[in-house]
Amino acid sequence: MDTTDRTIWRVRPQANLSAPDYVMEQIRDALLQGQLKPGDRLPSELELAEQCGVSRGSVRQAMKSLETLGILTIRPGDGTYINTSMSERCFNPLAFTLLISNPSIKEMADARYALERDIFELILADDTLAEAIIPELDDNIRIHKTLLAQKVSTKDLVENDLRFHRLLSRGCGNIVLQVVYDYIMDFFRYYLVRTTSRQAERDLTTDAHERIVEALRTRSYSMAKQAAWDTVQIWYRLMVDEDEAKSGSSEKNISFSMDSQG
Repeated sequence: MDTTDRTIWRVRPQANLSAPDYVMEQIRDALLQGQLKPGDRLPSELELAEQCGVSRGSVRQAMKSLETLGILTIRPGDGTYINTSMSERCFNPLAFTLLISNPSIKEMADARYALERDIFELILADDTLAEAIIPELDDNIRIHKTLLAQKVSTKDLVENDLRFHRLLSRGCGNIVLQVVYDYIMDFFRYYLVRTTSRQAERDLTTDAHERIVEALRTRSYSMAKQAAWDTVQIWYRLMVDEDEAKSGSSEKNISFSMDSQG
């Protein structure tokens, strides 16, 4: 039985919002207040239009936007539902925002390292989490070696690299950290393609991932932090070297600050 409280859409549209934006705001607020929950079926397009005081076209536009963002799923002939999880295929609004804000390479390196430290700390604080994730990470590394042997494209290697990091974030047991870290790594996709293509002499990705898994296997937080530090330093150096080559710069002592190693 549909128990959705439809009174949440009875407020009149605000003058400073477009009609589609107003509908999306009402759904967002309902989710924040717990009046809508993952898995709930939304009222029909006509009902939403009447309750929000907007046209059906505006509701349809709002629903399509929310579906693109991965918030909703529209099932023709059935209805529109709040998603219960985020798909990897969803549009990534945070990654897009990061692209617009244009953070420096240093800022991205700092953020990635800080998040990875937190992920390792959570995994290593719970033996159950560590034991569950290690076999999955081992499988990912084996797949990566197979892909290398098959000489697949850089894009395919990067996708498997990103899967390794998604396994880490999912394995930490904290959905907030998982979502933020996955968004950050999705932003890294373009840069990973650039740096992976520069690893001609040595497969740095597999080396780094094997060190991380060994740190988790031996329950060594300091080793995990060091592996993350070294990985981000290598990534940072590859990015800086490429940019220097393009600009003709001779600066070689660029570095970035990490934590206090506490």
